[in-house]
Amino acid sequence: MSTRFSWIAVGLLILGQVACGGGTLSQSPRPGSPGTPGTPPANISISPGAATIGAPDLTLTILGSSDFTFFNGHRHSKVFWSHGGVDTPLMTSFVNSSRLTAIVPADLLASAGTGNVRVETWDIIENTLVATSSAVPFQVTSSPPPTPVPSISSISPSTVSAGGPDVTITIEGSNFGHYRHFVWSTAFWTSNGNLHDTGTWLQTSIVSSSQLIVVIPAKLLQSPTSVHIVVMNGDVMGMVDG
Repeated sequence: MSTRFSWIAVGLLILGQVACGGGTLSQSPRPGSPGTPGTPPANISISPGAATIGAPDLTLTILGSSDFTFFNGHRHSKVFWSHGGVDTPLMTSFVNSSRLTAIVPADLLASAGTGNVRVETWDIIENTLVATSSAVPFQVTSSPPPTPVPSISSISPSTVSAGGPDVTITIEGSNFGHYRHFVWSTAFWTSNGNLHDTGTWLQTSIVSSSQLIVVIPAKLLQSPTSVHIVVMNGDVMGMVDG
């Protein structure tokens, strides 16, 4: 299978007894940054933000912010899709106060256009609207949208002891996410930057567009060394198959 991806070596992980600070790369603006001076940032973000015409039902992840949190009780948050003056409620699942998932049905993805996604929080006892989020555009296009290049600002910890158990690291940056059916952000371990020869896939959890949680297995931590941690946005099946 051919592999289509964007990638960047994001940092250096030191295995040993002496602490060594990692370098810092410049960070691209996060989704929701103001597009023009005076424009407030969106208070939610979505992933993915696009799909191709004719795509099947799609699971959308909606992330809140400190300015807009989600509820699952007598106050209940629900995701809506708006297009052409028509609002469609989406099947919504509450994950936590900063994360929802919603199903975009295939019939909303049948033709090109832009749907606006928003979250409404209702008091279901009083049947009153409590809050409405910003509207975030979702593009339905005739060809696959370009996959953004991930950017890294830091990894933590950047130093671990050799010979220890599995280690969980946090990668901070931007342009992380699940973009199409097999295309999402994945971290790799490599001793020399050559993923084909020395790359090892790492268990990766996408927390948000700016954060990944990655598990490095103990078998990779047995000897003191310096390694590269690489994040790729690409065809996961292609990456795993080489």
